[in-house]
Amino acid sequence: MLQATRIPEQTTPPEHAVGLQDIVLADERGEVVRLGDLWSDQPAVLIFLRHYACVFCRAHAVQLHRARKRFEKAGSRMVAIGQGTPEQAARFKEDQGVEIPLLVDPERVSYRAAGAKIATMYELLGPRVIARAVAWTIASRWRLGSIAVHQGRPVDHPAQLGGVLVIARDGSIRYAHMSEDASDNPPVGEVLAAVRAIRPHAEAS
Repeated sequence: MLQATRIPEQTTPPEHAVGLQDIVLADERGEVVRLGDLWSDQPAVLIFLRHYACVFCRAHAVQLHRARKRFEKAGSRMVAIGQGTPEQAARFKEDQGVEIPLLVDPERVSYRAAGAKIATMYELLGPRVIARAVAWTIASRWRLGSIAVHQGRPVDHPAQLGGVLVIARDGSIRYAHMSEDASDNPPVGEVLAAVRAIRPHAEAS
């Protein structure tokens, strides 16, 4: 069910992005992007989404979209990575009202290189996850303004968990938060602080 693993896995984020840099993915328009080019001239924030129907991914994407100007002002480039097809990615962006660049990785090569894990059933549907999903669904309009989020029909590999990496220009990974369960996304402010630590004077320039 849901392609979950029976044996709990550990997240294994790398210290350097050498395993990610030569991966080539398509964006929502079908144009190819080499991941290493994303941080060649400025730090990059890579957001690995579980799947497009996940209530937590939808909420996280909207939160990051709302904060995108702050990340830009801090001198970073924000890019999300999801599963599925370019068409699904474009539909996700339109449905959720987000403008963050979105790449697709149906084979999940970048997820493995980033150290993301496959969840157990408990990590997908445990009491904490369900409680958080209900809370997000009920409170999303209050938390996110005019956009409400809700659980959709799972697609691709629904047990694949995501996470966030902040990568400096030299390829070193300065921040890593790989999800421990379906509801585990890092606070936007925490990710932004990691970016600002790389370029502390960017906002003043």
